[in-house]
Amino acid sequence: MKYFRAYRAKADGFKIPTYFIESTAPDNVDDTKSFADADKEIPPDLRDKLESLEPFCKPGHDTGDEAVKQIAEALANGTNPNLVVMVHGFNNPEPDVLSTYARAAAAVNGDSHINGRDGLVCVGYRWPSEKMGTPLKASWSALPILPTRVLYAGIAFVVLSLPFFYLARIIINDCLEFGVSLFAHLLTLVGWILAGLILMAVILRAIVYFRDNYRASNYGVPDLIQIIRAIDQEVVKHRLLKGLKDEPEADQRIELSFIGHSMGGFVVTNTIRTLVDVFDTPVDKLSHFGADAPKPVKHRKKIGKVFQLKRFVLVSPDIPAETLLSNRGNFLASALSRFDEAYLFSNEGDEVLRQISTLANYFVFPTKSNDFGFRLGNVEILSSAFGVRHAGDDLLDDLRVGNLTLRKLYDKLQDAEAKRHGIPRRHTKPDLPGAFTYFDCTDYVEPDSSGKGLLTFALCLKLTNPAASLRWRSHLRLLYAYLFNHQKPNVHGGYFEGALSQQLIYRLACLGYRDTITAFQGEPALDAECKTKQIRVLVSAGLNKVSPAG
Repeated sequence: MKYFRAYRAKADGFKIPTYFIESTAPDNVDDTKSFADADKEIPPDLRDKLESLEPFCKPGHDTGDEAVKQIAEALANGTNPNLVVMVHGFNNPEPDVLSTYARAAAAVNGDSHINGRDGLVCVGYRWPSEKMGTPLKASWSALPILPTRVLYAGIAFVVLSLPFFYLARIIINDCLEFGVSLFAHLLTLVGWILAGLILMAVILRAIVYFRDNYRASNYGVPDLIQIIRAIDQEVVKHRLLKGLKDEPEADQRIELSFIGHSMGGFVVTNTIRTLVDVFDTPVDKLSHFGADAPKPVKHRKKIGKVFQLKRFVLVSPDIPAETLLSNRGNFLASALSRFDEAYLFSNEGDEVLRQISTLANYFVFPTKSNDFGFRLGNVEILSSAFGVRHAGDDLLDDLRVGNLTLRKLYDKLQDAEAKRHGIPRRHTKPDLPGAFTYFDCTDYVEPDSSGKGLLTFALCLKLTNPAASLRWRSHLRLLYAYLFNHQKPNVHGGYFEGALSQQLIYRLACLGYRDTITAFQGEPALDAECKTKQIRVLVSAGLNKVSPAG
């Protein structure tokens, strides 16, 4: 049985080894066609960009094993080893993911500031995701017995109402006619309600959000863990063959960085939580966990025997915004504290998160108010100016997600906690928002786009009022454009279509903030570039040590 399948990017002049590893977990548990053996041929439009590792495999090994071997060899022999893993989001079938990763490989290898890094290896990881609407054809066969009976009942009520409508027309007595007509309408109403409930469940199934969420949690996370563990083990073998210790010194560890898009951010954070050794963290009090947990006393950033967590780039993450503020069971905090640098790319008009994700999470996210439950991918920087500036003490007032600023969201959470425990409210400030450097791409444009935004319609509402927000009509237009106008603008994935946004994402993940500033020839040059292309940047206070000149 083959659990993974892998490809390698190919092109003349590629200096950075780039691989694509995908889990072969099926879309449905009862699929009869093995994904591992199906569609072995690379799609025709990608044959000049990807090559299978099948010819390099030993008997009994699959392409995933060969990819791990080659990745480990490149890392073990590199001067400055750095593994960058990119993870996609939901609603991404295999052809779309492979195409995205092929473009990413070209962008990384085409950047002269990245492609000279000896020891850098990039990996695109695909977990099993499917395209919206795909489950529709199996909706009836998969429908549980009770909803099936409810749907039958709804149809029966509508059919039974028809004779009563006819009877009401031929009855002469007005009172009797009214009674029969009312009864017919009630039957019809009940029938349509029952049928509508089941149809709504079918629609929710068809948007694949819940199905992808299940696969991300139960296939995506464990399989990514296995890949990293396998690479770690293979690097150890190379070290032992060279006569080195199996575990390098702290300053010689391999940097491990991640790019997580949409639900891919959820996959990465849960992967990190599982990979790290939780027993390195002392338990002084039972209440010390989540963001309140003490920092691990040793190997805080260590992963396995050879890796060290370095940088985390979240692109339009499908993660609740409350994870920036909550102290209880905070999965983002426990993962983020392990990285040296963290970056968040977001935009106010990401309707996939603002509409589809919040609707889906309405059933599962524990809140009583619609002020909560918005996603991190919708964070906005409240500023009339584009360009780069450094975060100050008013960071919580400078950021908004949904209806409220982070300050107001935090105050509401603190007030609720105080009432819940019957204690005075704590006037504290959360640390987690300051860990991120924020890139607000709401009004992002490229010169060849004729002034049209890549992620929204680039209305630039904040130029005259920093607190301005998109109206409901604009949100509906964006949702329509994404669903029915070939994703133009691409509110959720446009970050990987723009020249500057791609450059920022890949440079930050592969080089880090200091070297990214150097690549742009200083922070003033990056500031000018962001102003031209209408991106707002708020740099984390933790990165302020980097001088404006780079």
